[in-house]
Amino acid sequence: MRDSDGKEAERRQGLEQARQDSPWPFEVLLGVAHPMRECWVLAGFVPEGKQEEASLAALRKELGFDPAARSHELDASSNTAKKSPKRVLDRITGGEHEREARCWTEPDLGHLRQRGSDNGLAAFLSEVEARLVPVFSDAAFKDDSGAE
Repeated sequence: MRDSDGKEAERRQGLEQARQDSPWPFEVLLGVAHPMRECWVLAGFVPEGKQEEASLAALRKELGFDPAARSHELDASSNTAKKSPKRVLDRITGGEHEREARCWTEPDLGHLRQRGSDNGLAAFLSEVEARLVPVFSDAAFKDDSGAE
């Protein structure tokens, strides 16, 4: 998984090449967060309570768009820039790592796919579905000895 930092196609191409260059003894999943991984977290943000609703409303007004619904429009130029994904995430979660983790674990996959359609998260979830889920599904049909 890599941040695109504004070079989404180039980063994906480099990761694809690395995956194809040699046979791997395990499934290799690719993720390119556009422009940064913080945008994936923001895609899962759902306000919990009045304070978070107020923080999100203030950010919407300041930015001119909803950073949770349109995180791909944020800019990674500087951590202190108005549209910095890091700054926005810190403001919206209060810098709490536990709160950030809930953005990943609590929303349903449909929510994450919808909000992650333009920031690379939906593509990563498709990678997981296509490459990793079958590995675990196949393992469920084998007994402890590895026989089917």
